[in-house]
Amino acid sequence: MKLGNIIFIARFAAMVIILLLIDFEHLGIILRSLNVDFLLLAILLELAGFLVWTLKWKLIAGKLEKIKFTTLFLGLMSGNCMDTNVLRARIFGGFGRAMFLKNITKEHEHGHGNWYATVVIDQTTNSFVFSILVIFSLLFIILFLHIPWWLSILLEAIAMILLILSFFAYLSKKKIKKTTIVHFCYSTLKRIYELSLFKFIRNRYSYQKFEELVITGLTEFENTYRSILQDKKILKRDIGLSVLMFALIYAKAYVIFQSVDYDIKIPDLIISLTLTLWIISILPIPGGFGVKELILIGIYSMVGVPVTTAAIVSLIDRAIYMLFVIIIAYAATIIMRLFHIGERVRRDI
Repeated sequence: MKLGNIIFIARFAAMVIILLLIDFEHLGIILRSLNVDFLLLAILLELAGFLVWTLKWKLIAGKLEKIKFTTLFLGLMSGNCMDTNVLRARIFGGFGRAMFLKNITKEHEHGHGNWYATVVIDQTTNSFVFSILVIFSLLFIILFLHIPWWLSILLEAIAMILLILSFFAYLSKKKIKKTTIVHFCYSTLKRIYELSLFKFIRNRYSYQKFEELVITGLTEFENTYRSILQDKKILKRDIGLSVLMFALIYAKAYVIFQSVDYDIKIPDLIISLTLTLWIISILPIPGGFGVKELILIGIYSMVGVPVTTAAIVSLIDRAIYMLFVIIIAYAATIIMRLFHIGERVRRDI
C-alpha cells in the first residue's frame, strides 16, 4: 500500500474517532455561545506569528544580503503551504527555502550552502526555545500528573536526551572543526555516490564534480553558520523573536478557549500544546485535519478539559492555521508566479 493511502486512512480514522468522542448536544451549546470577537483576535494572533517568523528570517538572511520583508513573507507562506500538503516538502523544506533565497537575491556570490545555513539557524533558535518548553512539559507531567511507571521512565529518558543534545549543541559551537566535517564527508561521499537511490546524481555529475559541489556547499554552510552564531547581537534578537513567536502561538490557543467560554489554566495549556506540537513535529505526516486534532484532544483531556470542548478548540485552532497555509498561502504562491518572484534567474555566461 502506498504511503499516501496509509496517511489518508489514518486521517479518516482519526476524524471518525473524533466524531465518536463528541457530545453533539454539548457541541451545539458551545457553537451557539461562540464569541466572535475572540475568534477574530485569534486570527490576528496567528497573522502576527507569521509576521514575526518572517522578521526572524529577514534578520538572519540580512547577514548575507538585504531582502524585502514582503518578498520573504510571500516565500514563507508559499513554503508553509507546500510543507502542509506535501510529505517530501515537509521533510526537505529547508532546502527549498534556501533555493528560494538564492533565486531572489541580487548578489550571486553566495551559494546554496550559505543560504541553507540561514535556514538552519532559524530552525535552531526555534528548536532551542521550543526544547525548553518540551522539557518543562515533560517534567511537569512526571512530577504532578498520575501516569503509569513505564510512561514516567520513558518521559524521563526523553527529557534527559533533550538536555544532553542541547549540551552537545552548545559544545559543537566550539569543538567541531571544519576539518572534522570534511574528513567525515570524504570517507562517506563515495559510498553515497554509488547508492542506487542516487543514480540521478551519477547521471548528471562525475564523482569529482559531485565531491567538489558537496565539499564547497559544506564549507559555505560552515562559514556562514559560524559567522551568524558569533554575531551575538543577531543571535539574541533571533532568540527573542522566537520567544515572541511561540508566545503568540500559545496566546492564540488561550484566546480560542476563551471564545468557547472555557477558562483553561496556563500551565495546562502550555503542556498540552507543547506536547502536541512536539509529537506532530517528529511524525512524517503532512498537515490536514485528523491526526493532530486527535492527539490534541487526548492531551487536553489528560489535563482535565472536557472532550467536546477539547474537540471544538482543536478544530477551530486547526481551521485558523489552515486559513493561512491554504487560502493565504495559495494566494502568495499565485502572486509569486505572476511576478516571477523566486524563479531562477537565467544569466548569460
